[in-house]
Amino acid sequence: MKRFSIGLLVVVFGWVVFLGAVWAEEKTVEIAFIRATGEPYYQYGSQAAEVAAKKLGVKMIIYTSNLDPAQELANVQDAIARGVDGILIYAVSLSSERAAVDTASKAGVPIFFQYGYHPDLLPKSAGFMQIDLKGFARPLGEWMAENLTKGKVAIIEGTLGRGDAEAYSEGFKEGLAKNPNLTVVAQVSGEWNRQKAYEAATNIITAHPDLAGLFVQNEDMAVGAANALERLGKLEQVRIVSQNGAPYGLDLIRAGKLQLTNANPPSIASVMALRLLLGVINGEIEPGHFYWAPTQLIDQNNLDVAYRWDAEEKDIEAWLSLPLPEPVIPPPAS
Repeated sequence: MKRFSIGLLVVVFGWVVFLGAVWAEEKTVEIAFIRATGEPYYQYGSQAAEVAAKKLGVKMIIYTSNLDPAQELANVQDAIARGVDGILIYAVSLSSERAAVDTASKAGVPIFFQYGYHPDLLPKSAGFMQIDLKGFARPLGEWMAENLTKGKVAIIEGTLGRGDAEAYSEGFKEGLAKNPNLTVVAQVSGEWNRQKAYEAATNIITAHPDLAGLFVQNEDMAVGAANALERLGKLEQVRIVSQNGAPYGLDLIRAGKLQLTNANPPSIASVMALRLLLGVINGEIEPGHFYWAPTQLIDQNNLDVAYRWDAEEKDIEAWLSLPLPEPVIPPPAS
């Protein structure tokens, strides 16, 4: 009887070990996607990452921080408590990034940031990915320099003070400088707001009725500016360029109201960020590197092949086989 019991225990122990091994092998990787707000830019990014995660056999949990640093930290803590394997985050601010990266580092959870690069945080992170702000706007100025022979140009900026709107203006002017016959006659903040951009465009065209070109720093504002120019009968006269490649921006291009945009689609960027994070988790990619986010110049000639914010499943599947962004030397701290 004693010999039988020992044999039974050995069998049970063997099954426990076997089942444990099977469970470990089949454990699904879980990623937390923490977005700053529920605005379309972040929504399209998280939706694309969710589709990609499913195709990669990864479980994704979505959190929204509502631009609240305390909520963002609570989201990070909750994700860690749930036992996630990694965190993909659009942080609310630099101070909230520090709290997020410290919390994740202590828990041994890799955290990958989309935007908000700071050199102090890079070594503690799985990586950072964002656009080159000045370099992003420069081709739009170059396009204006090549497509306008001479005349007046204006800029409708986003909210000043954070550094990005200022950098976009600087980059645009660098490109515009290739044509010395073009002059910037107005530079007004539209605060990333469609109605304020409408009012800014109205004031600019009233002060400069012979305006030839307009750079608007996002397409929500571009809709407002185009509406103002159309109402005043100036839309055919003024060439407009903008940024982001949002669905309503592509509609403006399709309608001939916007000549060119430089797109930074949150959809493909989030898919690439997810793949980089998974590479870090799997030990295939070294953590702590900086990457440029994908961008794409779009006009009427390539609308059909544009990387859309509202990407379809077949597009996202194709992005999974594209080469990953290569690490680059980070920009100087601002």
